[in-house]
Amino acid sequence: MIIRIPKGLFKGMKMKVQEKGVQPPPSNPASPSKSPSPEPVNLDKELAKKPSPALISSLDDPDPFVRSVSSEVLGRMKDKDAVKPLIRLLKDSSKYVREKAAIALGYIGEKAAVPALIEALNDDAEEVRVTVAGVLGHLKDREAVPALIHSLGDMSAVARMKAAISLGVIGDDEAVSALFQAAKDENEMVRKYACEALGNIGKPAVSALLMCLKDEKIRAHAAQALVKIK
Repeated sequence: MIIRIPKGLFKGMKMKVQEKGVQPPPSNPASPSKSPSPEPVNLDKELAKKPSPALISSLDDPDPFVRSVSSEVLGRMKDKDAVKPLIRLLKDSSKYVREKAAIALGYIGEKAAVPALIEALNDDAEEVRVTVAGVLGHLKDREAVPALIHSLGDMSAVARMKAAISLGVIGDDEAVSALFQAAKDENEMVRKYACEALGNIGKPAVSALLMCLKDEKIRAHAAQALVKIK
């Protein structure tokens, strides 16, 4: 039986002829070598971490934003296990992290942090010195009084003001003489809060405030401070 192929059946079809001696490429060419991929993260293990250890671990994160947020949250949780790591962060390369660490230590309220905070009053960043001065007042530790007196001479008026406020909160009469001098500061707000601090110290500061009454610049502030003394 003869089978006839209709004319034009192969019209338009291209036939690829393999040249003699040329081998076709392998059907499954080997993929180029790749560098080993990082080990997969155990997601369940990460999600199961307890809040406090997870946050404390994050204090070593390379991202300063993560370190600062973790510091703030630990402070609000008042986690005493975080005190030592937070003290370490008072020397962090980022001033924002140092500031958040100081605030967190203030929230936790552990007196063991006072020596490190006193040292931080010499920080290069004004924001950190201001924050630390406030935190030391919040902790009300008399150990900080000499350092806060020294801060009344800070180049930053805001830091001087904060130091005066904290000395008034602590209420140690050792600060009376220094606050009397601060009441003559070139900055109005420093003068005001120095007088207020003298008033908070109370009876041991009466003589200093009476002398302040003779100064036109601070007479009103001194009078307000005097009338609050019981």
